[in-house]
Amino acid sequence: MICHNSVGYDAQIKDLLIKSAFNMDKKEIDAWIKYQYDPQHMFCFWQNDKITSCLQVTKRTMMFLDRQMHVSVIGMAATLPDYRQRKQFSNLLDAAISQATYNDLLTITYTNMPKLFEAKSFQHISNTKEYWIGAPLCRSGNPYHVKQKAENLYTLYFQFMQYFDGSILLSEDEFNKLIQYHKSLKKSIVTMVNEDKQPKGFAIYSTKDNQAHVEVLVYFDSQAIQDLLSYLSINNEVTSILISESERFDKLFPLHFPRTDKKLMVRLNNYKLFDKFSNTNVRNAKTAYELLEKPTWNHWVTK
Repeated sequence: MICHNSVGYDAQIKDLLIKSAFNMDKKEIDAWIKYQYDPQHMFCFWQNDKITSCLQVTKRTMMFLDRQMHVSVIGMAATLPDYRQRKQFSNLLDAAISQATYNDLLTITYTNMPKLFEAKSFQHISNTKEYWIGAPLCRSGNPYHVKQKAENLYTLYFQFMQYFDGSILLSEDEFNKLIQYHKSLKKSIVTMVNEDKQPKGFAIYSTKDNQAHVEVLVYFDSQAIQDLLSYLSINNEVTSILISESERFDKLFPLHFPRTDKKLMVRLNNYKLFDKFSNTNVRNAKTAYELLEKPTWNHWVTK
């Protein structure tokens, strides 16, 4: 049986994640429950009087052709080990798509298992890329232009997002909740500034075993990137940076070849409504994204 919410079953959802989300430790699960969990949009599969699978959908606002529209974002999904290979995820995804068809023009997700979504008419739009850069190549910037502070970040984020289209635009409340989520996991947030101490970007990163992992990078020029890398190279032997497919890091590091991370998969839920919204005539997500003149930037908000 499928239920379209998990209201009143928070403890079961947490227990399910502890038993099945092997890529998350208890601290990460606790932070996710506190800042990301939404029982109103958690689809659940019930079997033997317990929740055996779950799939959370987050409702977001996307800028598309410089207009706002509602989209569904497929996020957390988990199935108890003993109940896998029974098409429970597929059934939950069908339920989420069916509900989204009436309210949201697109459904999006980032995944490393694209075939699961291709079977549901999702199409591959772009990839995330991850650069790994050794410390000797990270010292062309000014580390003193990086400040350990997190002030006015939403203003920087909002300004940065004006360079993109086909991308989710967080409200200030949604943005701050994501910031709190990262802070609760003890991740570092720094701001890059110019010679006049005016902010020109920010980054969210974690460190482990002399490696820095930049998960979110907002910047307004390449100097901000170089300053950040110089700062991180002081205490780390290598830095990884997760970016969208359209960001041209190859100009900074022409001899580096990034690792493809996850794929952005998008489903056009209702082409008739989309045609009215866009005044076009498209029949799938790939054709819809071909209408855009700006690149996309979605990888931060699809967890």
